[in-house]
Formats: sequence, C-alpha cells, structure tokens
Amino acid sequence: MEIIDSFLEDELERIIQSVLDKHDDFNYYEIEEICHDFLDEIPKKIKDVTKLKRLEKYIRKEFELDNTEVGSTGLLTLQDSDTKKYSLESIPKYLFEWKSKIQSSLISIKNLTRNIGLTDLFHDAELQINKTDKVALIWKNGCWKTTLLKIIIWKETTQMEWDGSVLLAPWLSIWYLSQDLFWQSEDNTLSEEMLQVFPEITQKINRLSQIKNPPSLQERELEGGVDEEIADLNQELAEDDGFRKYELQKNILKYFWISDEQMAQNVMSLSGWEQTKVQIAKFLIQEVDLLILDEPTNHLDIEWIIFLEKFCQNWKKALVSISHDIKFIDNSSERIVEIYQKKIHNYTWKYIDFLEQKEAKYNKEMKDFKDQQKELKTTEEYINRFRANSAKASSVQSRIKALEKITVLEEPLNDKTVQFISINSEKRLPEIIMRLHNVQVGYTFPLIILPEEIEVHKSEKIWIIWANGTWKTTLLKTILWDLKALAWESSINETIKIWSFAQILEELDLENSIINELGKSHNNEQDIRKILWGLLIQWEKVNQKISSLSGWERAKVWLTKMLLQKPDIIVMDEPTNHLDLHSKQVIKKMLHWFNGTTLIVSHDRDLLENVSNKIWLIRNKQLEIYDEVEEGIAEVYM
Repeated sequence: MEIIDSFLEDELERIIQSVLDKHDDFNYYEIEEICHDFLDEIPKKIKDVTKLKRLEKYIRKEFELDNTEVGSTGLLTLQDSDTKKYSLESIPKYLFEWKSKIQSSLISIKNLTRNIGLTDLFHDAELQINKTDKVALIWKNGCWKTTLLKIIIWKETTQMEWDGSVLLAPWLSIWYLSQDLFWQSEDNTLSEEMLQVFPEITQKINRLSQIKNPPSLQERELEGGVDEEIADLNQELAEDDGFRKYELQKNILKYFWISDEQMAQNVMSLSGWEQTKVQIAKFLIQEVDLLILDEPTNHLDIEWIIFLEKFCQNWKKALVSISHDIKFIDNSSERIVEIYQKKIHNYTWKYIDFLEQKEAKYNKEMKDFKDQQKELKTTEEYINRFRANSAKASSVQSRIKALEKITVLEEPLNDKTVQFISINSEKRLPEIIMRLHNVQVGYTFPLIILPEEIEVHKSEKIWIIWANGTWKTTLLKTILWDLKALAWESSINETIKIWSFAQILEELDLENSIINELGKSHNNEQDIRKILWGLLIQWEKVNQKISSLSGWERAKVWLTKMLLQKPDIIVMDEPTNHLDLHSKQVIKKMLHWFNGTTLIVSHDRDLLENVSNKIWLIRNKQLEIYDEVEEGIAEVYM
C-alpha cells in the first residue's frame, strides 16, 4: 500500500471518521483499507488536493453521505440545529484524539527548589507529565499551586527564580483555563470572538469571499490576477485544513448548547458558566498537547459539571485539573498529584485510594523516623558512655563517623485528621420549623413555581440543586425575607435564629482584624480558636486585617463568624467554593452532626450526598421536592 504524505493522512482520518459516524457496522480499518485502495489507483503525479476531492466524491457515493457529512473540501462540517441533535456524544471524535508529534514526556521537573525570601515554597520537588496522563492536582490553600502552574506554563522563565531542572518537550502546546478568562477583545460579540480562534484562516476566508463576490465587474477587472489569487488561497486553506477549522470555529459552540442569539451577544454579557464553556470549546478545536483546568467547576451547575466530566473522559490527550471537587477528581482523572510539605507527591487512581496510599506512606515514614531516632539515641548513648574509655576509642570513633554520614530524617507531619467542630442549636426546636403556603417567588411575575404547601422539619438537611439561571438566589432571599414574595402565607417561629453566608458577608468589616471582628458578637476566645484551628487558620494571623487576607482565608472568617452565632437554621449559598479539601471535610463533618436545620445551595456532590436527607430540585422554573435523596440524585444524573 502506498504511503501518502502527512497532509493527506490527516484529511483521510477525518473522512474515515465521517463514515464511521453514520455506519457503525464498519470498523476503522475496513474504511481505511477502502480509502487506500482507491488512492492507490490514482496516478502519483496527481496533486494531493485533487486526490482528496476524488476520494470524497467516491466516499459520498459509496456510503450515501451528503455534503454536510463530508464537505467539498474534505472537512467535516456541522449540520444545522434543526437537522442534527448537538451533544457531547455527537462532537466529532477526532477532536478529542488529535495525535501529538511529541513522543517523549511532555513535562519533566526534577529537584525543583523555589524560595521567596526566607520562605521555602518547593524543595527538591519532582513531577513528570506524559502525553496521555490525566492528573488531578490537589493542595492545601497556601501551598503555592499558582507558582507551580506558572513554572509549568513557563510564566516564571528566568533561571534566577528557581533551581532545578524544568524540561518542556519541544513544540509543546499548552492551553490553560484559569479563573481569569481570556478574550481577544472584551468588545467582541461571541461570534466575532470565535472567528479569532484561527485569525489567519478567517482573514483568508474573508479575502476569498471578497474577491469572489466583487460589487461590480469593473472592480473585478481592476483587481487583476484574481483567478490566480483564488487558486493560491484555496491551496493554502486546503493545506492548512482551513475550511474545516473555519467551520469549526463558527459552529462548535452548538455542541455546548450556545444559541444563535447568544452568538450575537457581547462576550462579557455571558454568565460565568457560559464563558467557561466558550473557553473549553476553543481548546477543543485547537491542536493542544496539554490542557490545564484551574477550578473549572466553580461557575458550573451540576448538569454542566457532569458534561465536563464526560468531556475529560473523552479527552485522549494530557490533562491536568486543579480542583477541590472530590467527585470531579474521581470522575475525570487517573492520577493524583499533591503539593505537600514543599514536595510533589504522586498517587494513583481515585481520591479514596489516595487517602489510603497517603496514610500508608505516612505510617512507613513515621516508622522509619522512629527507628532512626531509636538508633541515633542508642549510638549517642554509647558514644557518651565510652568516650573517655581508651579501650573503646576505636569503636567510639567509628560510631561518630557513622553518625556524621547519616541523613537525619524529618518527622513526617500527618494532616489526615479532620478536626471536629461542634456547632449546635441552643434551644429545643419545634418539629416544624417553617411552613410555606402558596408562595410565589419573583419580582413582578413568578419566576419559580413552588408546591402549594411546603413544611420544613427540624431534622431536615436540605440540598438545593439548580440549573444556572433558575433563580435559586431569589428563592433563598425570599425564604430569608430579604425579598418580599409576590404572594405567600408563612409561619416561622420568631425565636428561631436563621443565619446565612450572605448575611455575614454584608456585616463583615474588612478593616477589622480577624479577632476583633469575631469578638464583636462572641466573647469566648476558646470557641473562636477552636473553629479557626479546625479550618487551619493559624492563630498568629488573628491580628491581621480581613482586607489583607486571601479569598479562601476570608471565606473561613465568614464561616467562623456565622457558626459562632449558634444558629437554629443555617442557610449557605455555595459555601465551599473557596475552601480546600481539608476545610470541606471539616464543614461536612460539622453539618452532619449539626442538630438544627440546613438549607444549602451547592454543586458539591460529595458534601451534600454525605450530609443531606432531602433534595429541592429547581428545573424548568419549578421546585420539585424529593424526600428520598437517592431518588433526587437519580433525577439530577438522568
């Protein structure tokens, strides 16, 4: 069989895939053989582009494909939304499987040491990322994750800034989805933004359209050499796969359920989760070796988190996801890398396995440390005992030299233990905490239709699940009486204390120190210490101004202040967005044992599946109530 050049091979791959998408009774190798047999019959002197056109015509006829399934340029084209259902499953598979030309590992970090002043960030850290690795990077807040990412994407480029070896494969293409999204221009419509994914191709397509459709015959004559320019542009676009790429950048967002109306909107008018989807779609259609997702689930509802998990599962190239979402970690990665104690530690498979492996590693390190300490103590006692004994001089010197050669092990630290924070209501609560009757939630007209009668009982821990844009915040404000309902009858015991995250945020004085702010409403320093300690806020920080804290530290202060009120009902809107895994486990344990009522809006499935006993699901502008958590979860995942 003739070996054809790489350009034709790339185009051939897409033609084969177009057949497989419609005919699942064939396999890849059967279609490949048919294509090669046809191409072998074409004289060698024929140009590749012509070979491709002949093959396309033959394939369309042989397999009854229309022009939308194999385009006239040999490119898979997206069909209109009224003729094709767009979904993750219908995205052309080759987009997930682009074959990297890199044969070695993508990134190799050895003996990395990085300092800021007298603070050690990393010491002899090592990391390797191969071309099909799916890595979840986890860390405690404050463990210099951002610094490591900057080194990986080569934002810290001078050797003076760190010691060690950081090797990136030649021609490595990395795309980084950060929490600060990037736009070509914030003035662009979404359609204009997408046409800048491949700007040179867009420019050539526009020029081709311009010279093919001049306003007058006289202008065409003035252009001169038009036919030659058209031929050159067609050749350049075909060789660069330009026609397919142009169609992809125009249409890929249909697979992400972005409507034509949204394509005409300004990019900055999109919601956070819509902007995240756009960035992911951009990465998908480009030749990327390594995709880095930094907290990708923060602005997504559960429906889109599940979509993103499936996206990551389909992704056949290297992936590094930085996340505090345990379910997302388990469903999207095959290896866990933890930044801990200035080192980078590698663990395999799921999060629960990671915890077991980490504990086993700690136990071994602690045993080695204790054994060495015992040996050192025995040796030092021997030396001190016989140092003045001339008969033992040789033996003593031998032991002294042996001690000098020993690398003393550091005592390993164990952070596996989740601190227990006990927060309980101070009063005996009535069986029915809240009763809502004929409530209408909205501003000028109802936005959510609620059941006619809702009762909230004292033992209920309610998980509120929503699709983005379904007015869950409006519902919470109405329940808290921060927003007047359009109509309702309600009864809430006046003595019951209801506290919410949003309420604390409004009252927080950012110019106050942590201890002064928390002490305003609670004078028991021991209680304050206990909660801050459980959330890993060091006591030496308590005199810092709140305004000087990082986002995750402020979140912990907000949480501490609310818990110190000892509420009867806790209302939380995305409480774990800025918390690390350890702090999430603290909150999970605290909510599990809390004796009051909770209403929590969250997409953190691990947290709520372990805490909740009731689900309120908001979808299609209706509130559905499930008394059985398993039934509600099944509805979410269906």
